[in-house]
Amino acid sequence: MDRKIALFALALFVAAIPAHAAPPEIATVIKSEKPYGEGHMNFLFIKAYNARLWTDAPSWSIDTPFAMEITYGMGFDTDDLVERTIKEMKTVDPQISDVEVARLTPELNKVYPPVKSGDRLVALYVPGKPVMFSHNGEPTGSIAGENFAKDFFGIWLSPNTSAPSLRKDLLRLK
Repeated sequence: MDRKIALFALALFVAAIPAHAAPPEIATVIKSEKPYGEGHMNFLFIKAYNARLWTDAPSWSIDTPFAMEITYGMGFDTDDLVERTIKEMKTVDPQISDVEVARLTPELNKVYPPVKSGDRLVALYVPGKPVMFSHNGEPTGSIAGENFAKDFFGIWLSPNTSAPSLRKDLLRLK
């Protein structure tokens, strides 16, 4: 009988946890209990990652605090993540110079650990401050620069993104 009570109590506890709980590492900045928008990116027929955009603003803006949460469905090493980030940032802003790429590459190498299926990376942006990165809730570092923030988050949110349907889902556009 005690086991049934314990299982019932556990079921009630699990049911009380919000399905879309905000990442704890953004809780001091963003209070929303659900993501502003959510979508996924597939690689062939496999879900590469799920993306969730978090903000307290009534509509997303680069001028208000927000966070991008990526939960991976497959593994990537740091070099893959850095290479893809640079490529996507150049798609968003073709004016990114080789000098800027040379500056950003070691910084991205510091904030991106290798990831496996189920891992979470979060990038938190507060205007005027560096973008803060975390992996599974643990800080990995930050990268400063308004242009970096615009181009980095533009990977998902810019009209120039290579993933327009994901952008529509994240920004709730139809």
